[in-house]
Amino acid sequence: MSHPSKDIVSTGGLELKGRKIAMCITGSISAFQCPKIARELMRYGADVYPILSKKSQKIIHPNLMEWATGNTPVTKLTGKIEHIAGILMNKVDLILISPATANTINKISCGISDTIVTTFISTALGSNIPIIIVPAMHESLFFNPILKKNIDKLLSLDIEFVNPRIEEGKAKMASVEEIVEVVIRRLLVQDMENIRILENRGLVVFHP
Repeated sequence: MSHPSKDIVSTGGLELKGRKIAMCITGSISAFQCPKIARELMRYGADVYPILSKKSQKIIHPNLMEWATGNTPVTKLTGKIEHIAGILMNKVDLILISPATANTINKISCGISDTIVTTFISTALGSNIPIIIVPAMHESLFFNPILKKNIDKLLSLDIEFVNPRIEEGKAKMASVEEIVEVVIRRLLVQDMENIRILENRGLVVFHP
């Protein structure tokens, strides 16, 4: 029986129908927006799997993310090797880190896997799974030259960033609408990369 919270799936569109998205949440105050982001992704057809760092759980309770997504959040790594079984066996289509702190971004760039989120990302990088990072932090942290260097490094690895809004001394997380738009575009582009286009007598034929 489907979780009641999944009744909203595909009510807004089919762009993400059948897609599995792992939503990694880190310890930024912007985590309070995660239920809204998850549910908007679901309205376009996505199945969202929450992954909460230890620090993020001090801001947003796992029960709220379970209500929002209809899926049991992963809050720690156990003998079930969630970062392997959850990503490789079920094969999520994309990992969204939203919000992402400066600490998390720097650790990912340096290959450090000492939290549940960074461990999932390390596994995803070795599994060719698309990654989108949504930064949220104080302005001074965002413009730290070390962070900028590490963001550039991750961009070179085809990790995509959704730039924050600089307001009131903060690098505030991008809007829900912008985040969803970037996710949809990334997965649609991925779909097009897997399609061969043959031109025959003026007609364009798409072959998966």
